[in-house]
Amino acid sequence: NTVGYVVGEVRTDEFTFVTNREIAPPRLEYIVVQVQDPERAIQYDVLAQVTKLAVSSRLLDTSLSYNEVAQILNRISTSQPIIVGTAQVLGYLDGRTVRYPRHATMPGNPVTQAPDDLLKRFFSQDVESGIDIGSLINRDNVNVLLNPNGLRRHMAVIAQTGAGKSYTVGVILEKLLQLGGSIVIFDPNSDYVKMRRDESMRVTPFADRVEVYRMPTNQKGRISDDEIGGAKKFTMKFSALEVEEICAMTGIPEASTNIRKALQTAHDNLRGRDYAPHEFLREIERIAAAGGGSDAGGEWMPRGPERKRSDQESLPEMQDFHRAAYAKANLDVDWEDFGVDASDDAETPIAAPPRSEKNNGDGGKSLSLDAIAGAQKAIKYVERLTRVDIWGFEQVPIQDLLRPMNLAVIDLAGVDSWITEFVVDKVLRDLWGEATTNGLPRPVFFVLEEAHNFVPGGQGAKSQAAYIIKRIASEGRKFGLFLVLVTQRPYKIHGDTLSQCNSQIIMRLTNPQDQLAIKQSSEGISEGLLADLPGLNVGEAVILGPIVRVPVMVRIGHRLSAQGGNDIDVVKALEDARSAVVIDKRERQVKQERAQTKKTEWLEELDA
Repeated sequence: NTVGYVVGEVRTDEFTFVTNREIAPPRLEYIVVQVQDPERAIQYDVLAQVTKLAVSSRLLDTSLSYNEVAQILNRISTSQPIIVGTAQVLGYLDGRTVRYPRHATMPGNPVTQAPDDLLKRFFSQDVESGIDIGSLINRDNVNVLLNPNGLRRHMAVIAQTGAGKSYTVGVILEKLLQLGGSIVIFDPNSDYVKMRRDESMRVTPFADRVEVYRMPTNQKGRISDDEIGGAKKFTMKFSALEVEEICAMTGIPEASTNIRKALQTAHDNLRGRDYAPHEFLREIERIAAAGGGSDAGGEWMPRGPERKRSDQESLPEMQDFHRAAYAKANLDVDWEDFGVDASDDAETPIAAPPRSEKNNGDGGKSLSLDAIAGAQKAIKYVERLTRVDIWGFEQVPIQDLLRPMNLAVIDLAGVDSWITEFVVDKVLRDLWGEATTNGLPRPVFFVLEEAHNFVPGGQGAKSQAAYIIKRIASEGRKFGLFLVLVTQRPYKIHGDTLSQCNSQIIMRLTNPQDQLAIKQSSEGISEGLLADLPGLNVGEAVILGPIVRVPVMVRIGHRLSAQGGNDIDVVKALEDARSAVVIDKRERQVKQERAQTKKTEWLEELDA
């Protein structure tokens, strides 16, 4: 079983060995060397992985020309190659724990191929409730189990488009669900809506534990409800929104105090009622109408009490003018309040005293002129909300999302990005509030597909959901809230948030910026593993972090459920196009033949 001998300089983390063509282990193969611990007077087997193989020849070196090499080979026919391998030390098992050796192996020690039993002890055995993710790349008979406790520090699944990241996440979620997990997936591409069915449309073993919530949309080509086994309509109760949530959704800046005051006034006026956005808009328009419909946004209105100089008496006709103006604006003003000493520096907005029930639709509450001015500007923002289809008379089903052994897919496909950001933000905030206020009976796992859109990094990058995602990443584990971020653009994700994902599953990745982001965010990835990422095949991945004992390269296993959001089969689509042309041509020929037959029959009748 010996495949080589240790040679040259040896370090505790790396060593070289010499081998030959017949027994040389392939790159990425696992090997074992023995290390002596003089302090404990014991010897243990250390697992290592082949990272590089180099072949050279003493006789045929690079200083020779072509003709010289040809002459040498004509005389001796062949040259014995020297094969030198480099191996990265992974560690040794001490019970269930993998420890790093403090001593190096000795030159001359034999290098042996790692037996399957040892590899199973490293990657499969003694993992409580392990998640079977697949097998070692070079050993199909050695399965790799992920430790669910490693998810406490969040996880990122990273790969370029087409490498298989959504398929991989599906494999993990199927196993996690069957272990009893409560999972919420934010799905912008309908990748997970088919988890009740397999590729042959047969029901999966966990179909009754999967709920699909769909956003109302008119997008063409959307996967039908029949294909996914039925879906629930995802709606939100508009009257349950706070003013701050309305401002965040519509993009009203914090500096727009008048607009916010108008929204708060309308919100207070409708408090206790179950109202829709168009009713909220009518209330805003009613408040705006109190200003006489000025196009200037109410700027003509006084911003504080009118002053009169001590040496100047107000004219009676000006008072009449003011009374007429305020009467037209439906404001009953006590004109005695305007006799304020000019030395008073307080500039408070004029508050109209309560109007009669007949004229005042706000239950007798006064309207500030700031609110009136703000309402006229708020109309365009609120009108935008009336065109959104997600509103209903039912609130986000928080308790349904928290059920044990439940997977909830929130299908966001076909919805504008500002709406998807609001939905993610709202659901996460509500669940965060439930976790921090009442506590959760069990952990909840949030899967964020296209995570770079919801928690972007870089200067000027914004998302309504970014704040709550960052907070869950930094504090969520204390309350049982865990993130699974899925992205093909790691360099676009907020750096601190990505670095909070201690466990990472990384698949094929060729973009240098993405590789740099991985290197900066992950403490466990070596230069060797980073260099391997572009060469990974579809369905192969590097896994590192607390979900595995040591970094490992795997071939992802079988997924039970069907995958949604697949790419179009271009070859088949082109074949269908050619078939359509043939059918269309044949139909035209048949029509022409029928028309010619009818014409011939008609001419024959005329001749007869």
